[in-house]
Amino acid sequence: MTEHNCLESINSIYVEKTKEGYLDQPCCLWKEHGNIPTVKNINDLLTSKRIKNIQEGFKGDWKRPECEDCVLTEKSGKVSKRQYSLRRDTDKITVWDIRPENTCNLKCVMCNPWNSSKWLEDIDLYLKHNEGKADPEEIAKTKKEFRIRNELDWDWILERCVNTAKQIYIAGGEPFYMKSVYNFLEKLSQQKWNRQNTRIEIQTNGVSNTDKFLSILKKFDKLLFSISVDGWGSVNELIRFPTKHEVFVSNVEQLTKLTDRFSFNITVQALNLPNVDKTVKKLSRWGNCSMHKLWTPNYLDINCLRPVVIKEVAKNTELPQIQEYIKDYKYNDNLRNKMLNYLKELDKARGTNSEKVLPWCYRMF
Repeated sequence: MTEHNCLESINSIYVEKTKEGYLDQPCCLWKEHGNIPTVKNINDLLTSKRIKNIQEGFKGDWKRPECEDCVLTEKSGKVSKRQYSLRRDTDKITVWDIRPENTCNLKCVMCNPWNSSKWLEDIDLYLKHNEGKADPEEIAKTKKEFRIRNELDWDWILERCVNTAKQIYIAGGEPFYMKSVYNFLEKLSQQKWNRQNTRIEIQTNGVSNTDKFLSILKKFDKLLFSISVDGWGSVNELIRFPTKHEVFVSNVEQLTKLTDRFSFNITVQALNLPNVDKTVKKLSRWGNCSMHKLWTPNYLDINCLRPVVIKEVAKNTELPQIQEYIKDYKYNDNLRNKMLNYLKELDKARGTNSEKVLPWCYRMF
């Protein structure tokens, strides 16, 4: 039996590159205030002293603030990322979590230019509401800086995945729109062992299927699609703009022909809290849903909703995880005002109608 209470940073590796270097981060769910430290070279991820110290910490009580997602998931009776890591019978890296680029075709309301190149179209609004400034010089600087995230060392990754990787998870941005991901999977698909034994997991927004990308994925025996969705119908269309519901449904149906392994990811926030139960029920025909509480920006978290909305959700929800999230609720009027100003400016820029689609955000009493 392992002496560690979490093996995610031991038998799995998180790979994301920023302008400063590769994030020195133990897993994708790690929540840390401030900037995450980086290492200069991708190979340094294997010898990081910081990660080693985090691993040592997992020999004791693992329930630290940075692990809030897993804590809440387990409290609600669901299997967490931590628990999945303990099921792997190895201390060698067989699971890869790769975040290649910010190339994306959506500009989700809670997203940012670091994770979506599409957000550069509304960069003035992003800078105004997040940085407090949106002058022409700052806009030009940000557009240049985040047009595309720095390229990963794909050759290094490929070399270590051939004949060893049991699972490769790729997120974005939108992987279906990334040439680098297509090229990597095309090379990996030339290896018989990987075609038969590596489970390829793609995090997608459900509105980006392309025949070319699907033709490569079909070569692998094991596939899993993790689809980001934050509401049903018009709610998802507004949050994950410019999603079209009929395209989402059609694409999900298309992906079901490749595999029966599906999961859906919901980011619980003020914009969808009363709609989550309906969303989970609608998606149940295809697969299970996992939920994560919105981490940032704070002016879109559930603390922006009036107490009356929270009480109604607490009374009606059938989801234990939502009940756990509500326990930490603390109303913040200043954040609510910021949320409403943000939504109204997005409506004006995008032609949406948040007051009609998300009436709970505007509830007074």
